[in-house]
Formats: sequence, C-alpha cells, structure tokens
Amino acid sequence: MYPNLLKLGFILMTFFMVIMGGLINTVEQHLPLFIVQTFRYGKCAYQGKSSFFIKPIEVPKRWFGHFYIFAAIFTTLAAIVVCNVYILGAKLEPWLLICLDLLASGRNASVSAVSTIIALLLLTVQAWHRFHETMFVSVFSDVKMNIVHYLVGYIHYFGSVAAILAESHGFIHLEETVPQIALKDVSFLNVSGCILFLWACYQQSKMGFILANLRKNNKGEVISVKHKIPHGDMFEYVSSPHLLCEILMYLGLTFVMWGASIWPWVFFWVLTNQVESALLTHQWYKTTFSNYPSQRKAIFPFIV
Repeated sequence: MYPNLLKLGFILMTFFMVIMGGLINTVEQHLPLFIVQTFRYGKCAYQGKSSFFIKPIEVPKRWFGHFYIFAAIFTTLAAIVVCNVYILGAKLEPWLLICLDLLASGRNASVSAVSTIIALLLLTVQAWHRFHETMFVSVFSDVKMNIVHYLVGYIHYFGSVAAILAESHGFIHLEETVPQIALKDVSFLNVSGCILFLWACYQQSKMGFILANLRKNNKGEVISVKHKIPHGDMFEYVSSPHLLCEILMYLGLTFVMWGASIWPWVFFWVLTNQVESALLTHQWYKTTFSNYPSQRKAIFPFIV
C-alpha cells in the first residue's frame, strides 16, 4: 500500500513551514539568499540584491486572484456533486473514486454526509469571499512573490476539497449505500463550527475593507499604494487580524470535520502558514514605522 498522498502532502507543507519559519525568524542572516528570497514575499520580501536564479520566477502578488478564481469554481463544482449525491441520489462516477483512492490510500468513511455538505458549502463560501475581496476590494501594490507561493495556492484548495471528500460516507466504495440526509444528524460541532466560521468570515471581510481604505479617498478612489498603519476594530490588538480570522475559519471547518484524519493536517498547515506570515508582517511594521503601537501583538491578542 502506498502512502496517503493528501495527508503526507499537508504534513510535509506544515513541517516545512515550521522549520523554514523558525530559521527565518532566528538565523535568517546566515541562510542562502535564494532561500530567503523564495520564502519572503509582498511587503515582507527581501529588499537586498536579488538572486539571479529567483527573480525570473517571481510574479505579481495580485496574481493571488488567479487561484481564488480556481478555488471558487472548484469548490462550487464539488459542492454541487456532493448535493447531487446526498440530496438528489445521483450515482457516483467511478473515476472520482479512483482519483480519491490514488490521493488517499487506505481511506475510511469517518465524516457524516451532513458534515461533508456543511464543510464543502463553508469552504465554497470562503473561496468566493476571498475571490471577491481579492478582485474587488483589495488594492495591490507592485510587490512580487515567488511562483512557488502562487502554485501552493492551487495545491491548497485542490487538496482541501479532496481531503473532505476522501473520508466522507458514500465516497469510499462505488457499491456503498449513500446515507440519507436528516436534520437530526446535525451535531453540536456542526453548529458551533458554522457559527465560528461565519463570524470569522464576517470579521475578515471588515479587516479587508479597513486595509483597502488605507489606499482610497472618501469617494473610494485609489490614491496611493503605499503601506500605512491600519487602525480600528481588531487591528487595535493584532497586526494581522485577517490572518487570525483565516485560522478561525479553518478551525470552524475542523469542528465540522471532527473525526477525520486528513483534515486536521489541513488546519495545521493553515495555522503554521498564517502564524508565520503574521510574525513577518508584525516585524515589518515595527521596523518600518517608529510610531507603531507597542501594545499590538502579531496575531493572537495579548499572546503572540
């Protein structure tokens, strides 16, 4: 039996982020330039002489919008498939099960039909929310990112959808009896996960508007792409509340997906990724602005 590629992939990305983040945070000055320039991006990008090998594979940070287009379409299609199977009684396509078997060897049904529907609908909401924010709210400067960051975005959303389906009842064997949806199957974890997710999504939307408005006038016209100190709401407590909200959204999804063996690693990947981005952002703010509020933490209020 070959490894569970989905689980292995998210485990490797998580540990890579922990190790590389730790090195960047502690001994960055001793690391090879190409590693630093690959890891850092956006306003936290390396500002020294560019590596000859890295610069040609850097792309605009605004290209984030590309994989949110993919995420919005892909999650929507997956949600439609799941609803067709669970609600309308449609038959599964054999190729879908073959793909899931290849991605997640030895998988078992550990997620209920209700949890699967809720998780995919929430992930679809998150994808469309990020698509709207990236395409119609955010104001990007001309900063760059390594193409690796760009590709990881696609991998993340493809893997997240596959992680949900791989351990869902009705998606294990072709001859498996598809469970019927019943209101009584909605658990406390389903409800609490939804509430946490939707609250965090709403808060993240507010933080996105605060950041975007730093570069707009009262008429909503973009007048600058310079970075400024954000104020108000959750920004009074942490430097990256939008990243904290992302963590809380995936924590909500983890409550919904409780019992799964692959999804927790999706959450750990998001947690480590967002925390490291917040630490770099916090350090950048403190270095760039001498009047940066000293009471603010990086991502968790009063803690880190």
